Amino acid sequence: MQLPDSPTGLSALSARARARSLCIAVPFVTPAMDNTAVMALFSEHKDLIGLPVVENGTPFGMINRHIFLSQMTRPFFRELYDRKSCIAFMDKQPLVIDAETELDRVAQQVVASGDKSVTDGFIVTEHGRYIGIGLGIDLIRTVSDLQAQQHQQILQSIDYARVIQDAMLDRSRQQMAQQLSDWCLHWQPRDGVGGDYYAFHRDEHGWLALIADCTGHGIPGAFMTVILHAALERALQHNHRAPSALLQALNRHIKQTLGQLNASQQTSLSNDGCDAIALRLETASHQLSWASARMHAVLQPVQGEAAALQADRVGVGYTDTPHDYCWPQQQRTLQPGDVLLVMSDGVTDQPGGARHIMFGKKRIQTVIEQHKTLPMAELSTAFARAFLHWQGNQPRRDDVTWFGLRY
Repeated sequence: MQLPDSPTGLSALSARARARSLCIAVPFVTPAMDNTAVMALFSEHKDLIGLPVVENGTPFGMINRHIFLSQMTRPFFRELYDRKSCIAFMDKQPLVIDAETELDRVAQQVVASGDKSVTDGFIVTEHGRYIGIGLGIDLIRTVSDLQAQQHQQILQSIDYARVIQDAMLDRSRQQMAQQLSDWCLHWQPRDGVGGDYYAFHRDEHGWLALIADCTGHGIPGAFMTVILHAALERALQHNHRAPSALLQALNRHIKQTLGQLNASQQTSLSNDGCDAIALRLETASHQLSWASARMHAVLQPVQGEAAALQADRVGVGYTDTPHDYCWPQQQRTLQPGDVLLVMSDGVTDQPGGARHIMFGKKRIQTVIEQHKTLPMAELSTAFARAFLHWQGNQPRRDDVTWFGLRY
């Protein structure tokens, strides 16, 4: 499948379309011609809104049809001005644009010149010599068409980027399905692609899961997930499978990749990273260990109330995160029936409700407790229903991801 052309804005499209494409060949007058000749031309060309004044091939004025006719129909004006030079009603400072000017620049000049260039049009020249005029309405129509093309190209690029991001995540989803008997995964980028990331790896002793929320959403967020994916693959090659060690390895890789070492060594303007939680389950001992960098996770035991897993307040990869920072590693023994749910802050921070406040951690905990006996797929559906009801008509703030399992 061929990747669509990458859009780089209206200027990239307008590089192919220039002022020449708007040029209309229309008659012109010279300073030697009188207003009778102007009247004749306007009478002959009913659609002509502006009449250029040109001398020896060089344009230096524009006569507006409406202004000219309104003046010449006043009492005695024909008698006074018929035989006078046409420059009497000429705009002496018309907008003149070279035929090779790109359309984004044409639009800027038309806007800067004011309404007259939209209503009267502008003069188009080649090597300083008159070749025709451009109409404001044609410029508006052409720019609108180019913007529609740009929008379509952006959508095509995002659609293709979604295919790539889905392919990158698909192996982990397949491994979840093979390893976990009762689980759920909800991954919904705000803009087609996004900055939320998940990974799942099995080995002979159990499994390792990573849920992360990278800086940004849309295309910038998706770029960050590619960096994080590369960091994770490298960490696993070096056998960093303990949650704390894994976050340390991801932190170092992101900081090195983006030049975010420390204040004295900073080599870029970037200050990007992720919130993340690394989960490790040892199958034989039923031990769940985790290290969390600002990621919210809730454990609902089979007996008792739901509680949040302990999380550290330091993010992964950011400039102010030390290169050698060590995230605390926690652990507990899971009991059959325990429910675990991890989510990105697109869930916790989504505004909604009657007061347009965040969904919040307490409300999440309540929803989990209400539906804790449901199979995880049904619990996820109930959670999504509660979340969407809370969101209401509020716009989606961020990418939304949650991952859950019943042990």
